[in-house]
Amino acid sequence: MVRDHDVEDYAGLLDMDATDVGVLADDDRDCLDALGEYLLSTGAWPRFAVWLLHKHFEPAPGEVFVERIFTEHRQIRTSPLPRSAFARAQLSATTMRFDTANNNRLGLVGMEFAAPADLGSAMPVSPADEVVLAGLAEILQAHDKVDRFGVRLIRDQLGLSEGETLLENFDMEARTLYCEVTDQAAIPAHSIETTWRWEPVITKTSPTPVMTCQVAAWCQEAGCAPATHQRLSQHVTT
Repeated sequence: MVRDHDVEDYAGLLDMDATDVGVLADDDRDCLDALGEYLLSTGAWPRFAVWLLHKHFEPAPGEVFVERIFTEHRQIRTSPLPRSAFARAQLSATTMRFDTANNNRLGLVGMEFAAPADLGSAMPVSPADEVVLAGLAEILQAHDKVDRFGVRLIRDQLGLSEGETLLENFDMEARTLYCEVTDQAAIPAHSIETTWRWEPVITKTSPTPVMTCQVAAWCQEAGCAPATHQRLSQHVTT
């Protein structure tokens, strides 16, 4: 079961610009290793990545975060839009967290969504994913990381070539994330990992999971307006 996020779901997340949510401890890395091994063992590594739970701002009541693809600009824009503007089945969750308020059955909270035209080639989450998602939830519970990591559908809406990445600029005033294709060499050394995916590498004995950072983020001071002290936050997606 996947439900739409509400304001409270985002209110409980740590702010990327105001906290150390991007600093990973040893137990975080241990959990990520376990998640990667599980995705490899189940064959789900091409479908799901792991997402660091965090926020830059919160939605207003009645809003959900929606991705829109602009192929002519090779750009993705994510912003909170009125849920009432979309039919119930018109949006599919692309980024999710496990519902800690639902103790009796597997529950997911959609944290970001896309309409069919913007979903790309990925299939929406369905009951066919339940076994894999339940396994991910069990690992997160065992490591006490349900409130630390979520799940993201692996998608490539803009057809990135080798050496390309998505650079995401955060605009507080417009309440929008702008992802634009850029050269991977432009990723700053101080970037913070926020999404991870794994791929198997065949060794002499067996496939070995190799982690790649799918999304990295960092924060920079940027033209702070008087008395507002806003920040520009950026992400990188490979």
